[in-house]
Amino acid sequence: MEKEKILVIDGSEEHIKSLIITLQKKYEVNFATNAKSALHIINTDRPNLILLDILLPEVDGYELTTTLKSDSMTSEIPIIFLTEFKETKYISKAFECGAVNYILKPFNSVELFAKIKNTLQLFRLRDSLSNALGERQEHINMIENQLEIIDTHVPRIYLNMKKEITDASTAYCEIIGKDRENLKGSSTHCLNNNPFINEEENIIFKTLEEENRWKGTIKTESSSGKMIWFEATLSYDYTCFKKIRGYIATFVDITASKLLEETNAQLDESIYYLEQFKNAVEEASIFSITDKKGIIKEANKNFQTISGYSEKELLNQPHNIVRHEDMPKEVFKDMWDTIQSGSMWRGLVKNKRKDGRPYYVISEIAPIYNKHGSLIEYIGIRSDVTELEEYKNILKNELDTTSKSLEENINYTTQYEEAINTTTAISKSNINNDIIYANEKFCELSGYTLKELKTKKCFELRDKKINEKLVNKEIVETILTNINKNGERYITQNLFYPILDLNGNVSEHLQIMYDITELVELNEDIINTQKEVVLTMGAIGETRSKETGQHVNRVAEYSYLLAQLSGLSEEEANLLKQASPMHDIGKVGIPDSILKKPAKLTQEEYEIMKTHTQIGYDMLKHSNRAILKASAEVALTHHEKYDGSGYPKGLVGEDIPIFGRITAIADVFDALGHDRVYKKAWELDKILELFEDQRAKHFDPRLVDLFFDNLDMFLSVREKLKD
Repeated sequence: MEKEKILVIDGSEEHIKSLIITLQKKYEVNFATNAKSALHIINTDRPNLILLDILLPEVDGYELTTTLKSDSMTSEIPIIFLTEFKETKYISKAFECGAVNYILKPFNSVELFAKIKNTLQLFRLRDSLSNALGERQEHINMIENQLEIIDTHVPRIYLNMKKEITDASTAYCEIIGKDRENLKGSSTHCLNNNPFINEEENIIFKTLEEENRWKGTIKTESSSGKMIWFEATLSYDYTCFKKIRGYIATFVDITASKLLEETNAQLDESIYYLEQFKNAVEEASIFSITDKKGIIKEANKNFQTISGYSEKELLNQPHNIVRHEDMPKEVFKDMWDTIQSGSMWRGLVKNKRKDGRPYYVISEIAPIYNKHGSLIEYIGIRSDVTELEEYKNILKNELDTTSKSLEENINYTTQYEEAINTTTAISKSNINNDIIYANEKFCELSGYTLKELKTKKCFELRDKKINEKLVNKEIVETILTNINKNGERYITQNLFYPILDLNGNVSEHLQIMYDITELVELNEDIINTQKEVVLTMGAIGETRSKETGQHVNRVAEYSYLLAQLSGLSEEEANLLKQASPMHDIGKVGIPDSILKKPAKLTQEEYEIMKTHTQIGYDMLKHSNRAILKASAEVALTHHEKYDGSGYPKGLVGEDIPIFGRITAIADVFDALGHDRVYKKAWELDKILELFEDQRAKHFDPRLVDLFFDNLDMFLSVREKLKD
């Protein structure tokens, strides 16, 4: 065992020699004759105990003791005064300076050894106790840190035996939006609204008594009215003497997963609903798909039946295989111009069957885009109106003929009107635009009686431009959206025909209407259902990461605004507005431990987080719907950076689709300006500095310039849609 060290400090070399001889058998002894050399030894070879004389050259023992005790590095070394001064004043001053004992010269060796032994033993015990207390304090600090982490991250409440809340963790208070002090003393409201059991509190506490623990799912309401689901565990809270003093309820917030379950159910219902729409369209309409050159890629059975061609004969043929030579070229030019601009074309088309016979359809043709915004195909939905058009042609021919007598014309006209009256709305007006006749179908559609209609002018019911063309003796064919007497919308395919007298002057206007409301609304419902599915799915990612629904709304509005400013068409801007809420849908595939981590992610965790772009794309890429295809593009590319340092593909510059470049600015601007689980909101000046710094690095420089030039418009959107 290593000997303990004693430093002897004495001005007399004779006394030093005597002490060394006495002590060296049991201790390692060093010596100094003055304060300066003593301090050097103490600092280089720290002793366990100092034997100190009062009389020293230059600096006496009292002053040296005071110096040692004032220094934290030497203050704990025990000092025993060994001196010849026996007066009380010397002894008192020694202890005042910090000495632990006092021995008179000449010393008694037995007394000396006893006091040295006791002093060293006492200080060893003190050091041992100090170390133990230090370790205990470290343990206490560790426990306090753990409790602080639990308080911050684990939702928990404490109850007394009366089932009243005595405390609640910070995490629980944040989730339900209530203050800790306000919760204290309240009842176990957190266990209410449980939809899975009856008389929930009684059953919960009865189970606890029988099994010492209850575990289950409960539902409660936050201060904002939002419903929250918890996976809850209720157990007893014991004192240190193992006596029950109350209960502890620990919660895991499963709101996101519950919401995801509900949203998935709604999504399944919407998809099923869309499938029914698709089947209804297949059953009820004449349906085809062509590529961008007009080559037929798909034609349903109704198309095959009305055209007389088999599917094999139709596929890979140009659509003019069914075109009738009577159709003016101007109609098809207008059709192509309309759909190539991104809009839907609607109109009456005369086609020709395989056997040469004509047929008529009301056509709605819409363009379909790929993820880069290029036209790839067209979808056409048609309704057969051949019978109606043939009746109209017969009526026109019979009215125009001069070979029949007036009596025959009246006879034919009466029969034709009776045939048409059940399905076709007809009205007549004079040159003053007064309605002079309307059949029952017209009255049924408009909601007015014939008497009421005769009090109205035609311009109240139709577009002014139509009246102008009729004055010029032009035949007008068009589709109109009308409002009936009850304020309800109905849509009609219309033929306006000017009736001429024998002098060639317009005497009456004949209007023939065919109701296509159901067909148009069916198509609108399909589109609206797509939009609803997109918005519903977009909310999933934000809920998972505890971001507000206003985030996706703001990103949608920012994207729409920047798309307009960048020169995209209104149709493209609206498509991006509908698709951008899906930018983070892939977060449904990221674990909560990473997604909701309140600290900086490790490199491994960050790589997992980055996969949400590919996950979102893979979820949406199989759809042929314009909204979902655009959503897939946004989900995949909104983390690409202009300089190529982004992910997942490291695209550079304008190789990044414009939808992704726009959404990147919208998403970052909103994310920085609002609190997230891992950060506090930035001030506006700091956000703008980042955009200036990241111009042409992270963000498209042209889009950044547009953003800065129109900053007030973006700030207005942020204020309008603030959380």
